Amino acid sequence: MNISEAVTEACKEDTLEDALTFICIWEMERIVVRVREHPGTWDSCFGICIKTVMEAYNGKKTDTP
Repeated sequence: MNISEAVTEACKEDTLEDALTFICIWEMERIVVRVREHPGTWDSCFGICIKTVMEAYNGKKTDTP
């Protein structure tokens, strides 16, 4: 699942809090896989994920990466 698909799924949640929880869990799962493949690389996209979900959930137009 890419970020656009994850945001779409997150926005199906009943509340913004649940949508943000969904995207954070999705991003953490992505990071764990990345770290296992490349130890020591703890880069994340939490900021982009959270911003994109908030904009999409509130019905704003957003440019998803």
